[in-house]
Amino acid sequence: MSDTPRTRPPGSGSRPSESGEDAELPSLAPWEPPASPLGPEADPGRVLALVQDARMAARDADRARVAGALNQQLDALAAGGGSREVADLLEQLLESGQLAGLEDPGGRTCRAAATEALTRLGFPYALEVRPEDLAFLRGQDGASREFPWMSTAAGALLVAGIAAQWLLQPPPLEQGGLGLPLVLLMGLSLLTLVPALLGPERSASQRAGLLGLLALSLVQLYLGVFGGYYGALSGGAGLLAWLLLMLPRR
Repeated sequence: MSDTPRTRPPGSGSRPSESGEDAELPSLAPWEPPASPLGPEADPGRVLALVQDARMAARDADRARVAGALNQQLDALAAGGGSREVADLLEQLLESGQLAGLEDPGGRTCRAAATEALTRLGFPYALEVRPEDLAFLRGQDGASREFPWMSTAAGALLVAGIAAQWLLQPPPLEQGGLGLPLVLLMGLSLLTLVPALLGPERSASQRAGLLGLLALSLVQLYLGVFGGYYGALSGGAGLLAWLLLMLPRR
């Protein structure tokens, strides 16, 4: 019998018993990352890092740029679907006040983006939104940097203009003509003021209300000034109220 040791063919490897360890066989299935409850683009760690970067930014332009990236991450959190982890993160950001004063270049605040993301998570997480955050989202937070008197002044101006129209130049309802249509225009102006004041900032409902208020005010102003009829006071007041609501709220 020969003492020459036998050699294994090249590439045959070693047996698990000879190496003393169990070899881990590679999977033949394509590798896929584990599904995340936060969505494909959301990253809680990046959200917290962006918050810190935004608060530490020395220039307003840099702060706004980082706030824009943060708002995108907050939107991605909502797009990933509702989960306890996402809701806890959003509530932590809102309750801690870390988002106060952060606003992207388009004027959208990070606090509003986080509140909107929490409402989009659906039941039961949307029920956890604090009333003050919901009021801020609707543009009614008096503690914000927006002018707290603007909405009140616009509404009071329109109501005062309609009241003055009735007291000083009442439309002749008994004579028919444009009396009833003018009353209808005044009533519609008051209705359009509701979404213009109470609608979320830059929402479709708010824009529709502002557009309706402008159109109705111009019609009344035309009837009173160029048409030789009534509506100059109510139309002028509506136009001034529209201008107040269109002023930058910063």
